[in-house]
Amino acid sequence: MKKPLSSVRKFYFLDYFYVLLKSIEKFSEQDQIFELFKSLKQEHRLGESKYKKLTADAQNLSRVQLVKYQYTFEKVIAESLEYDLIIQESGKFQLTEIGKKLIEQYNDGFESFAISLFKLMESKYEAFRYIIDLLYKSGKAKSGLFILPVYSPLQLGFDRSEIKTTKDIWRYSEALGKKLEQDISKYLGEQRNLSTGSKTLMEILIKDELISSEYLTEFSPIKYNAIISRFRDYWVKYFLQEIYHYEYYLTSFEIWTYRAKQIGIIHATEFYPYFNGKIVYPTAVVVKTTESKDFQKIYTYSDGYSLFLHKPDIETSQNQFVDFLVSAYYDLRRTNRSYFISLAALKEMVCYNMKISEYVFQELLDAVYRANLSGNLKIKISLEVDRLPEETKAMYLKQEPVMVDGRFRNIIAIDVARGDR
Repeated sequence: MKKPLSSVRKFYFLDYFYVLLKSIEKFSEQDQIFELFKSLKQEHRLGESKYKKLTADAQNLSRVQLVKYQYTFEKVIAESLEYDLIIQESGKFQLTEIGKKLIEQYNDGFESFAISLFKLMESKYEAFRYIIDLLYKSGKAKSGLFILPVYSPLQLGFDRSEIKTTKDIWRYSEALGKKLEQDISKYLGEQRNLSTGSKTLMEILIKDELISSEYLTEFSPIKYNAIISRFRDYWVKYFLQEIYHYEYYLTSFEIWTYRAKQIGIIHATEFYPYFNGKIVYPTAVVVKTTESKDFQKIYTYSDGYSLFLHKPDIETSQNQFVDFLVSAYYDLRRTNRSYFISLAALKEMVCYNMKISEYVFQELLDAVYRANLSGNLKIKISLEVDRLPEETKAMYLKQEPVMVDGRFRNIIAIDVARGDR
């Protein structure tokens, strides 16, 4: 019997398994393992951002940070024991042969490491299959697309300084409900009236004493962020449960989809251009068989179905990839005065249009960039590490850069020869 999705340990980065295994490779006592785990967590930049500099120092953590590190450490140990990556005897830890092999795979490249972990997880939970099936089943209008819109008051034209009373929150709530109804119609082809949901949320805010039941009563300014956060969580949960019929908690959905993103079988992003919120869609299928050479079988279930990863051949897909790349580049250039545009935004558009993972995008871009350098490409590509002036620090920290030709790049420009556009 498979375990429920909601029982998964609460950490996102698959690299945590590697960090723990490397710590146990060197030490067997838990205290010593934890000390090395903290250092490796920092070294691999797991937490705030995997790719940008963190502010925390592993040797000078605050009490709150230490508690969080210890919590994550214990969760990674528990899940590693579950997959037989490690064993615990007489209070001491040791690697198993499976754990030793995972270390070797990580050192050889993240992809094989991630696929091995995927197989271990799927044998226990079948969580990835559940979500992929749900995506295709519920998102028929847009090829398995889940949209989870999020709009702050500012994005709907409300200045924070003008939101002080219950009446102001009602105005934001009504505007948000109308905007979400428009998104559902535009992206999912459905007509929904969200007024009942809006009313329910306001009743919850009043019951929890975040706002008053009196229209003109002001709420404490320190409650503002908590109130807006409630709106985000409430509507994301509403979309998951009422529209897409996801049966578990929001947290479990976020954990499994981010793990799936790292494996390359589902893509999830909060930075898709021209959309506020998160979009999620599959980059794999679960079927009995497929004739397409662009799909690679990586797992077979007990009922005969298999999970196939969409991984187009680099050589045969190069021209198609370049066409998508150029199309997305000019689409983004329409709203950007600069010759250079965000590579992260371009990546999101190409990944969605081709239904490929970030890993596959990176491989394809790397191949065409090398062809560009050798003069064997019909377009000219320029890549730089700079970021655009309009990118906020928060956006820059959260967006994952793209590794091309051995270096992380943030912006891109494309020249297309006259007659080829």
